[in-house]
Amino acid sequence: MDTLLRHWHMLRLLPRHPRKTSTAELESALDGAGYPTSRRTIQRDLDKLSSAFPLVSDGNKPSGWSWQADAENFDVPGMDTATALTFYMVDSYLKRLLPSGCVQSLQPHIRRANKQLQNLESSGIKDWPQKVRIISRTQQLKPPSVEPEVMEVVYEALFHDRQLLGTYNSRSNKPQTDFVINPLGLIFSDPVIYLAATLWDYPDVRLLALHRLESARLLKDGSRRPADFDLDEYLGAAMEFPSEHSEGTIKLSFLMAADVAHHLRESPLSDNQKISKAENDVVRVSATVNDTRQLRWWLLGFGSNIEVLEPLSLREEFVGMVQEMRQRYQVRAE
Repeated sequence: MDTLLRHWHMLRLLPRHPRKTSTAELESALDGAGYPTSRRTIQRDLDKLSSAFPLVSDGNKPSGWSWQADAENFDVPGMDTATALTFYMVDSYLKRLLPSGCVQSLQPHIRRANKQLQNLESSGIKDWPQKVRIISRTQQLKPPSVEPEVMEVVYEALFHDRQLLGTYNSRSNKPQTDFVINPLGLIFSDPVIYLAATLWDYPDVRLLALHRLESARLLKDGSRRPADFDLDEYLGAAMEFPSEHSEGTIKLSFLMAADVAHHLRESPLSDNQKISKAENDVVRVSATVNDTRQLRWWLLGFGSNIEVLEPLSLREEFVGMVQEMRQRYQVRAE
């Protein structure tokens, strides 16, 4: 039984290609899990197991071992119907929002889930994916491509609190730059994935778009995480895309067509939102909200059905936008 448990644990320790692990690393991990053995025994076990499981060795000395890249996921207990359905929905909807490399590690689970659902006799669960749709209310953008190897290294560094060396393409036309990156957290914002991180020994937190990371290599040094860093606090201050003139939160007030504002009674802007009747089928909405770029995009999306009243600085900003748009369209018309 001990040999069976050791084999089982060893199989679970093996990463998926192109990542790999050595017999020395397996020896240490097995010892820590309560299965002490020798490297020679581990090598012999891997040779035997590779005849029954899709395992590959890089042929080096010492050799590195991994599961084949396309190996079907193998685990106990087996995948139940609810789990299979969950993976099917992830494959149907999540991959539209994320770069292709992000869900690559889930593919073995997804393939197994598809087989599980195809073999079901019950039409209720089998037909469930045809009865559910998710529709975004924002303009769909195709996600930028992230190198799968880069994504793997970022996940590994973040999970184990390790530094990574990354080659980054700036948004400007500056040449590529090599950064020593201390990863702090991943942020998924529509189709783009950002890595919150510090660089070298600098304390300032930066946002790095993962699709601009040309390459990444895991380093041995531990990540230097600011003692007071909190991802939620950082998101509230930075990741909501504050405007150039952001004041944190603002007391927003605007006029809106009553039929258009109906949804705000069900999905309010904030806990202190108030809606009062104005005149001519127009209501006045007031709420304390974060002063962000998203707020401006949301307000502009209503076009002529909305009039910003307060704060005055935001109203003047919108007046400037309207005047500039009018000028542009007049020039085009001429």
